[in-house]
Amino acid sequence: MLPETEASLHAQAEARGLQLKEYLESLLSEQATRQDRGRPLSFEEFETELDALAEGSEKMPVLPPEALRRENMYEDRD
Repeated sequence: MLPETEASLHAQAEARGLQLKEYLESLLSEQATRQDRGRPLSFEEFETELDALAEGSEKMPVLPPEALRRENMYEDRD
């Protein structure tokens, strides 16, 4: 396993309050129980997926409003 991958997995596990082994087991279990990836998600499954994506996001820095202005995203363009 690449060191940066291992570090990322450790951070994700820690953010969920789990040991690395527990986190990896939960990922494998979740992956193994998915039956049909081609079918549309139910509303409940969609919300569960969104919740999983949002986990740990409260620790992310908040961007100031000016960071989202077009001219600040493309500073090198006139």
